[in-house]
Amino acid sequence: MGKPKTSKSPKASRAERAEAEPLDEAIDEASDEATPTALDAEATAFLGRVHTLLFNIPKHLERAKRHGYTQKEHDLGWELYTTASGKNRRFEHWLAESDERDVAAGVSAERMRLLQEIDAFENLWFPRMRALIPRVLPRESADRFAAAFFKDLAQQPLGPAVVDSVKTFLNRIDELASSDEPGARKLYETLGERGLTPKKIEAMRRLIAAAEEHRTPDRTAPALSRAEIAKAKEAQLAALESLRLWYNDWATTFRGVFGTRAQITLGLTALRRKKKDAAAEDTAPEDATAEGEEEEDGEAGDF
Repeated sequence: MGKPKTSKSPKASRAERAEAEPLDEAIDEASDEATPTALDAEATAFLGRVHTLLFNIPKHLERAKRHGYTQKEHDLGWELYTTASGKNRRFEHWLAESDERDVAAGVSAERMRLLQEIDAFENLWFPRMRALIPRVLPRESADRFAAAFFKDLAQQPLGPAVVDSVKTFLNRIDELASSDEPGARKLYETLGERGLTPKKIEAMRRLIAAAEEHRTPDRTAPALSRAEIAKAKEAQLAALESLRLWYNDWATTFRGVFGTRAQITLGLTALRRKKKDAAAEDTAPEDATAEGEEEEDGEAGDF
């Protein structure tokens, strides 16, 4: 295998485009996984409405309770709000998400192409090596030899870790040539006969060196695992969806129960002023009740 191919033509061939598709998908997937948990303007405004409802509903307890709003429902609303807003997530989560995003941004398309070639080598030769050892080594020592050769060495998914795994694999192949272990030299020769020649090994080392040149040492992996970050993000977004259902349920109920002024207080209705009336409304007393509007329960209390 030679050095990675680069296209001299600005227009890629159909074969090159087809080969690039899985790479583009891998880059997109890495970017999606590293996307921070960001709430858009609509979600932020929604959380504001929920907070207004939860904060002010104790002022209207008597009427709310008569329509099924209980302490359990109130606690559930606060619990979902807290999770959906990210309030209960550790500070380290946000730092880790930022680190993960920076790491993903540092994976260039060229490096992904190098990683794909290295990954293809790993997927080909790791299983072959496991199958050859019991064929070539004496039966009584084959299992022990395989355990030693693959100690702390396993196939990695497409990504930076594949560089180190293949590098270790090649180093151990080189050691077979001078090993005194029975069958080790024969195993080395058999690998050469099957295609893993010194020339092939050298070509793979050049690919590894090229991939390492694309590393960004100032961007390190986040302190928390990707799985932990993803779990926290999933829990937050799931809570946001559950909170929407909770809010829609009670907003629909309360809009049929409370008058306009109470709905505004609870964040269920937005106050829209006409321009010609804005000056007059600004001079009206804050506690004035609109003509014909029903006065609402105003006493606060516990559930």
